[in-house]
Amino acid sequence: MQIQSSCTESIADKLKVLYEHTVFEKGDPFFLWPQNSPGKMDTHARYLHYHNELELGWCTEGSGIFFVEDKVIPFQAPCASVIYQGQIHIAQSNPDKPAKWYFINVDECILSAKDDESLTAGHIGAPILDDSTAEGRDILTLVQMMVDELQAKRPGSRQCAEWLVRSILYKHARLSDHRQVAPWRLAEVSPAVTYVSNHYAEPCPIETLAQLCNMSVSTLRRKFYSALECAPSDYIHRVRIGAATVMLSAENKSILEICHQVGYMSLSSFNRQFRKLTGESPREMRNRMRKKQTSPLPE
Repeated sequence: MQIQSSCTESIADKLKVLYEHTVFEKGDPFFLWPQNSPGKMDTHARYLHYHNELELGWCTEGSGIFFVEDKVIPFQAPCASVIYQGQIHIAQSNPDKPAKWYFINVDECILSAKDDESLTAGHIGAPILDDSTAEGRDILTLVQMMVDELQAKRPGSRQCAEWLVRSILYKHARLSDHRQVAPWRLAEVSPAVTYVSNHYAEPCPIETLAQLCNMSVSTLRRKFYSALECAPSDYIHRVRIGAATVMLSAENKSILEICHQVGYMSLSSFNRQFRKLTGESPREMRNRMRKKQTSPLPE
């Protein structure tokens, strides 16, 4: 299998969204990478991109943040990802707890006409899943089974993997809110989104974001809200609090240290934004995480 990265002129020069085109080997609709052991995810987001195929992932250790269309999603192992064809996304690992992932590229041609078209419609309700819900546990287990089948290459492994894909997609469709983001709207503000994902701990003046997108401040505000349903300043808070959520899982940092590392000058501002976006304080979330780590898995 080959992954060819390319952009149309209008996208590459102005919108900064990369299109990764996967060429599958004849007769093989799956590609597992890395092959033998999970690979480390970059600690800095490189660029917003999208694929011409379904991408499934399994995080075996570590934590980080996924940016999937208009969502900022902290993740922590073990978890799975389901990214559909055409969904613009980016991800980065937590430097303190580097994430390791397996990814499976899936050629959607294996889905027959009998399959519901909604399976590949690009649901954005739950692109990242963990074991906190029954459906999440099921999907994580199914993705792990796919990795096992593709690694072992036993007789019938391909056929088994095909049925596992269908099971994953049918279960995932139950979690969808069936709301879709227009890719071109997100592409227009993608330079600002990528910049914020890498520089959220620093001041991110709206003038800088507008300049990156080659538009005025007023136009950026309007297009940002059209794409992400929030103002640029609110998006920065969303990314900072997402990063803080990831850092809270590490026991080697105080809440004050986390506050400063994600870009807040005062603990009161950090606590206020954290509760506004998560419904709980940083301390309450950390205590809940500790209880989860020491609690037995549900039956």
